[in-house]
Amino acid sequence: MEVVRQQGQYRFVKPSPSQLPASKGPLARAETAVPTPRSVIPDGCNMGVLLRVIGTVVALALVAAVGESTSPSDALTTLLRLMSFIAPTTLLTAMLWCLARRTLSTADVALQRGVSCLIPAIVAVAVALLFQLPGSEWAALSHGAVGFALGAGFQHYSELRERAFSPAVIEAKYQALQSRIRPHFLFNSLNAVLSVIRTEPQKAERMLESIAELFRAVMADTRKLVPLADEIELCRNYVEIEQTRLGNRLAVDWQIGAYHPRAKMPQLLLQPVIENAIRYGAEKLVGRADIVVKVRQNGFVLEIFVSNPIAPERPEREGNQIGLANIRGRLALIYDLEAKVEIQTRRDRFELTMTIPVERRA
Repeated sequence: MEVVRQQGQYRFVKPSPSQLPASKGPLARAETAVPTPRSVIPDGCNMGVLLRVIGTVVALALVAAVGESTSPSDALTTLLRLMSFIAPTTLLTAMLWCLARRTLSTADVALQRGVSCLIPAIVAVAVALLFQLPGSEWAALSHGAVGFALGAGFQHYSELRERAFSPAVIEAKYQALQSRIRPHFLFNSLNAVLSVIRTEPQKAERMLESIAELFRAVMADTRKLVPLADEIELCRNYVEIEQTRLGNRLAVDWQIGAYHPRAKMPQLLLQPVIENAIRYGAEKLVGRADIVVKVRQNGFVLEIFVSNPIAPERPEREGNQIGLANIRGRLALIYDLEAKVEIQTRRDRFELTMTIPVERRA
């Protein structure tokens, strides 16, 4: 089912038969449940992938050094000698994987697998010849064979991991994460409308339109990235609804810095943070609650900072932690180790900082 807007109203549209998968049989069912990723080349640009590759080759080099040596000093010397060859080979392989993944993303999967295995083999042969290792060409060929084997292993692991985070699995995980947002999202919004529906019907109508947009975002495909400007506008609408309910008690200072006009981020990532700031901060305070929202782009990184006051009686930690676990789970699914969330309490204020890579793909 797909949600579409027609003449100001939202409708559920069933996909046409031409949009449905045409394949049948056991293999087709298996492919639907765990589909083959479109790109199976390891992402050498991803920090998580890079750390795993470096950790693996360093561990293998350490095992080889210990096996060849008779003393700790000999093992250290052997390890340093091996690393002088392994380090440039690994980094160059990661760079070429990164380039190949982006240039061959639409190529045949079999071709991508072959390129993934050949890149470390070719790099290992080239570096071995450049270093003029003992044994000349035969030593270079042996290093190439090792590089091919390691490349095949990393490619297989990368493909298995991509399958584990395939759209079917991601959708199930996102539904579980999103279900924790929807109840609070719904109750807070409806309560805000009920508070003004009799006294200010026009304002209530505008709020219902904003709520419709908010729920359209909730019901949309959460796997997709949305323009940063859209996410900020969505959050502004949510804050407007809450300001109707809380009145002058709630004040939000929007400090939006410069960012790439095509910058993208996961949908409904900032809204739950602001919702937590209101629910566990502004709602608990008797007086005015000032919430600060800062968004800026620093190079290829998007930095999001939210600060809210903490009530004298501490908020329910469990509910707040569920929201943070939601955010961390989504960032881990999308960005692996390249995104992070940091929290701290300073001067009776709760501060959250999110750092995510800038997405500029159209």
